[in-house]
Amino acid sequence: MAQLLSGVKISKSFSGRKLFTDLSFGIDSKDRIGLVGPNGAGKSTLLKILAKQVEPDSGQVVSQRGLRVGYLDQAPTFSPESTIISALSECDDDIASVYEWISKLNLSQFPEETLVTKLSGGWQKRVALAQELIKRPDLLLLDEPTNHLDISSILWLEDFLIKQPTPYMMITHDRLFLQRSTEKIWDLDPQNPNMLFTVNGGYDFYLQEKETLLAVQKKQFQVNKNTLRRETEWLRRGAKARQTKQKARGQAAASLKTTVMNLKEKTRDRGVELEFTQAERQPQKLIHLKHISHSAGGQLLWDDFSLLLTPKSRVALLGDNGTGKSTLLRIMTGSLSPQKGTIERAENLAVSYFEQSKETVNPLASTLKNICPDGDYVQFQGQFIYAKKLSREISIQL
Repeated sequence: MAQLLSGVKISKSFSGRKLFTDLSFGIDSKDRIGLVGPNGAGKSTLLKILAKQVEPDSGQVVSQRGLRVGYLDQAPTFSPESTIISALSECDDDIASVYEWISKLNLSQFPEETLVTKLSGGWQKRVALAQELIKRPDLLLLDEPTNHLDISSILWLEDFLIKQPTPYMMITHDRLFLQRSTEKIWDLDPQNPNMLFTVNGGYDFYLQEKETLLAVQKKQFQVNKNTLRRETEWLRRGAKARQTKQKARGQAAASLKTTVMNLKEKTRDRGVELEFTQAERQPQKLIHLKHISHSAGGQLLWDDFSLLLTPKSRVALLGDNGTGKSTLLRIMTGSLSPQKGTIERAENLAVSYFEQSKETVNPLASTLKNICPDGDYVQFQGQFIYAKKLSREISIQL
């Protein structure tokens, strides 16, 4: 296999925080790589460095001469004037090729002059993917390609990637999609000995290898911790020994202490605990939709639809892109009114809504200001908590 691209001792920091240091790797012409790792480890940044959209602080990316790299952003953006046909034509002036990819990605069901911004998030993702594929890339980089896609679109993308010959690297949190569409896993994680842990095999095999790696690290941490304790006790006793020997053991103990602290950080449990509390007295009906109807963009989303949510409801809302799933959630939360029908909500009902595009998060504000825009305290699980403490705990988890 020919090597298409390699990274040589790549390092990158962001906002004063070191993401990764001295990463070295290679991507071959047959690779289908899944890039995984905790949030904040720098996965998207690494992908942008490989796409030459971001420069590393040190190190370099070396690629074959003339290598064409396609890059699908996690959140692709389009100008308000972009239509399906114009968005693809700006990437390739061969109109036959444009229509070929419109057909391949099933975009032909929409009029070609449809504004891309009027499409659902999933269909916008297809347009963005078509923009990269039409360039005939030698290597495809995909950042969260399944975001905003419905189940049928995810299955289509999985089948499409498996059948097409172009090598690719993807970031995704969809474990089943990862297992089915990749043959190599790169794990970018500060807990790894050298930051980047690579496994030749699927995601299931990677999980086994990662568990073994962490077990070895924990065992090594305990051995070094015990050795450090014994050395520290020996030094504190002021053991009778030659000064040079005592000095050497002191230096060794200091070095061992640094190793133990590093291993302690690498073996730290990063689990996030979520606690959902219930009110002492709950109504039997939380939200009751009665015979609601709604249209969007001249298309009827649903007609005479009814739904009852109770304290014991656990509902998964599925459907193709553009069928109104997010619209229904907005109606249930009260941020949008149905065109027909009525809605009953329990008195004093508190609804938490995590929207798909994070519209309520201010990207220009700090974590602290997003949590608590006014004042110093925030109400959390029935108690007032100092906002800086909660912000610090969230930042540690990220």
